[in-house]
Amino acid sequence: MLKSLGEKIFRLYCHPDFAEDILGDLEEYYEHNLNVKGQAYANRKFFIDVLLLFRVSLLRSNWLTQNIIYTTMVKNNIKVAYRSMMRHKFYSMLNLLGLAVSMAACIFIAMYVKHELSYDKHFPNSERIFRVANYLKFADNEFNLPTAPDPFAKTVQEEFPEVVRAGRTRGNTSMLIRVGDQYFQQPRITWADQEFMDIFRFSLISGDKAHLLDEPNTVVLEESTARKFFGNEDPIGQTIRVDNTTDMKVTGVIADIPENTHFDYDMFISMLNREDARQNFWLSNNFVTYVELQNPDQQAAFDGKMLDFLIKHMGQQVQQFMGADMQEGLDAGAMDIRYYLQPLKDIHLYSSLDFELGETGTIQNVYFFSIIGAFILLIACINFMNMATARAAIRAKEVGVRKVLGSMRHQLIGQFITEAILNVSLAMVFGILLVYAFLPAFNELTEKSMENPIFGTGGLWPYLLLATFVVGLLAGSYPAFILSSFSPVKVLKGQITKGKASKWLRNTLVIVQFAISIFLIVGSLMVYQQLSFLQNKQLGFNKDQILIVHETQLLGEQLNAFKTELERNPMVEGASVSGYIPATDALNDFPFLREEASSPDEAVSTQNWYVDEDYARVFDIELVAGRFFDKDLASDSSAVIVNETALKRFGYTENPIGKRIKTLEGVVNNRSETFTIIGVMKDFHFRNMTTNITPHALFLGKSNSALSIRFAPEAAAEVVDYAQNTWDNFAGGQPFEYSFLDQIFKNQFRSQQRVKTIFMVFAILAITIACLGLFGLAAFVTEQRQKEIGIRKVLGASTFTLLTLLFNNFTWLILLSAALAIPLAWWYMEGWLSAYPFRIAIDPLIFLAGTAGVLIISWLTVGYQSLKAARRNPVDNLRYE
Repeated sequence: MLKSLGEKIFRLYCHPDFAEDILGDLEEYYEHNLNVKGQAYANRKFFIDVLLLFRVSLLRSNWLTQNIIYTTMVKNNIKVAYRSMMRHKFYSMLNLLGLAVSMAACIFIAMYVKHELSYDKHFPNSERIFRVANYLKFADNEFNLPTAPDPFAKTVQEEFPEVVRAGRTRGNTSMLIRVGDQYFQQPRITWADQEFMDIFRFSLISGDKAHLLDEPNTVVLEESTARKFFGNEDPIGQTIRVDNTTDMKVTGVIADIPENTHFDYDMFISMLNREDARQNFWLSNNFVTYVELQNPDQQAAFDGKMLDFLIKHMGQQVQQFMGADMQEGLDAGAMDIRYYLQPLKDIHLYSSLDFELGETGTIQNVYFFSIIGAFILLIACINFMNMATARAAIRAKEVGVRKVLGSMRHQLIGQFITEAILNVSLAMVFGILLVYAFLPAFNELTEKSMENPIFGTGGLWPYLLLATFVVGLLAGSYPAFILSSFSPVKVLKGQITKGKASKWLRNTLVIVQFAISIFLIVGSLMVYQQLSFLQNKQLGFNKDQILIVHETQLLGEQLNAFKTELERNPMVEGASVSGYIPATDALNDFPFLREEASSPDEAVSTQNWYVDEDYARVFDIELVAGRFFDKDLASDSSAVIVNETALKRFGYTENPIGKRIKTLEGVVNNRSETFTIIGVMKDFHFRNMTTNITPHALFLGKSNSALSIRFAPEAAAEVVDYAQNTWDNFAGGQPFEYSFLDQIFKNQFRSQQRVKTIFMVFAILAITIACLGLFGLAAFVTEQRQKEIGIRKVLGASTFTLLTLLFNNFTWLILLSAALAIPLAWWYMEGWLSAYPFRIAIDPLIFLAGTAGVLIISWLTVGYQSLKAARRNPVDNLRYE
């Protein structure tokens, strides 16, 4: 029994090539024991011998033996890789440093890209939510808006079966909130209806989700806002007073909306509080409207039905207010009205409409930074490959000996790949440490708040594991195939030249990495020049030394007295009451026509601002003709001041003073609502520097939400203190809110400043990593040429001659890099600059400066090693082995 069991076990584990011979020996020994000591002893001994014969070398070729052998091989490869790194500490440290920095940079870019791509995807059913947008054109006026008329949402929900629900918001404003005896100036307030809350299904902390905003005078708060107002008290059912006019009940508290959302609201007021939300007026576009479809594939069908829908509901009002047949106008091309759906998840990266709800990104930036990350990682990989192939002659004998001793080529490839993966793994660890060390600076730069981007929920660690393996293969594959291909006979005879076989590849890789560096440096210089040009360009008015006091409507009838009191201060040079401040969101668009116009097609869409008689003096607006408003002239109530662009559009290029413009209703209903031009102001940038100047008109009227104060130079602090003390005397404990106009303009460039800074940081990283590789390569090349240097020095070569010899090759490589990078940089930056209506001309000196900078940096990098070799005693050089 034991004998047969032993034989089965032996045949189970033993390789068939050895089984019969060994079993024969075991049988002979069994027969001997059977004759001498009996069957029982012979059976036991046979079974024990089978167990004692178990050897890894005898095992069948199955997954177990393969895993054991493979594990042993990997351990050996790791040991060899570690010893190789320790033998060449200098080059290993350069590789490790370059890879670690590039890994950190790539992780930061991956964090940014992942965040940008995640916008609005956290909402339930986000793939079925869409925003309504439109394109409107009449005469020479064009609009691309993320809004719709007030009855749009209700009507599509009733008439389109594919629409599950439709909801609206309007505005994003700041209001004074009173809770008990405390005042809060609360920003980011919007009006919303119940359907909006139903569509987005915010994470509800307290309240009835079905009845959040379905009654007037109700509000929903974000959790942080509720905590600010009420502390640890339950806010549900509590009352807050809004703008000292209306008491509202808190009906819900939602979790703070994630920052990767295309809108940013802290407080929602019921839409039922707005009269204009139920006027059934189809010609206004003031409501941000969202629809939830039954199926996302129904978007095209929805858009296809829009034209007939608009003609049905909008056509009558177009006829009434514009005196035109909508169908005829569309057919004739006199107007173009298109409404369509934008997928929610595409808004942040693919939408660039007028008056977006917040700062949007672009998919081009995502692609661009992804490419930069790949470039930086590629530069580090190039460094690794360069050093590995440059040191090929040193390791050639090692390869030859291993092959003579029986190593197969695939085993050598595995060894070199293991070395690369070990280097990359160590670099990844150090790169992750760098990421966490510089995470606060990254958050500040990008204005984001990432806390644990690698190991937190949805972290990047699985991708980093994969990246470690892929980069290890990429960096180690070419050296592995080159080194493992050496013939052992040639190697041991000394017939392998010192790296010449791969010199062309090293030179190519150096050209590529420095071309990338030059591209990034030139791009950084050009971004810097463009932003400096925009920031220093003349605006057409004086933005400096202007203090803006906000929410002045809260003073009511005391506003004029407040202004008068401020003007008594000798540091105050003037004050003006108007909520229309340049570079803010206070915009008011309305069409006007020249007095002789007889068709709505001649309408000019104009920004219409209501100001007081001191506005021009405070903002230092230059008049090219006529005068500004005079409060003592009753006729100025029907006067207007237009900018040069509006004058051209109206056709009043000669003798404009005294000419008249009229409202659109004047054409349609024959009502005489006209305004006389009393002045022409020089064009100024009233929105931002990234948009063209459009027609602009000023009217004498009431707009009391802000007061602008021009103050004397160096008097900012004194004027702020004086204004605050005066405010406290008039406002009865209400918060004092202010800003400086120059800072408002500066904030407009935050996005561009971020791009400039990121561009510069990555350019510095790229050139640093490239120079690390160049430093190591220069050290190796000078080491290899020490005998040549010694002989040249003995024959009379000067230090300068030797330096020129060593610099020459690297200089030509960098010049070739510039020849490759400059056309690409010119093409890319020309496309980037074309998005700006006001832009710099591309200066060839920028390309020369970028190339010269890289040359100087590379000379300094190579110079240390070269100078050390050139100044060394030639006797020591000739002794070198």
